Amino acid sequence: MILAATTCSFVSIPLKWPTKSSHRSRPAKILLSLKRTCECLDLHKELVPYGVAWNWQKGIVREKRALIERNEGCPDTLLVLQHCPVYTLGTGSSVEYFNFDLKDAPFDVYRTERGGEVTYHGPGQLVMYPILNLRNHKMDLHWYLRALEEVVIRVLDSTFSIKASRVEGLTGVWAGDQKLAAIGIKV
Repeated sequence: MILAATTCSFVSIPLKWPTKSSHRSRPAKILLSLKRTCECLDLHKELVPYGVAWNWQKGIVREKRALIERNEGCPDTLLVLQHCPVYTLGTGSSVEYFNFDLKDAPFDVYRTERGGEVTYHGPGQLVMYPILNLRNHKMDLHWYLRALEEVVIRVLDSTFSIKASRVEGLTGVWAGDQKLAAIGIKV
């Protein structure tokens, strides 16, 4: 099922008003809300094989690139799902972190294009894949990672009353010494 939701973005509109020191005008800024669409593929109750979800993501990225090349609107997309048991390896990961022989892995193993180390995904674990054009937000990867962490922290607090936080120098979200959310991105 695809659900369309609206979010707000803000643009600055220069205005002029008189200053106390002179009659010259000076620009002021007000914020106007514009509607932007976020497509949500909500499969949170479904077990989706990793390879299927990965191919969906690649297809969505191709479609968004084509929209951008044609100077057309490019809505954000969020995939929400669960995976069948799988291990994924980020670009900087090493198989030495596995506690098993890779040739006799208990589940599928995928080397992906995202950053990060080895991650296990399985039933009962929600996985969210935001696909967006940072030009529509803020062109800063550190900001983006911190924003993703902040969303997780706020949802854990407001929905589950779990007090989570960041760990200085690491990406992800923790409650005490337990890592609750791993974040890996591909740009």
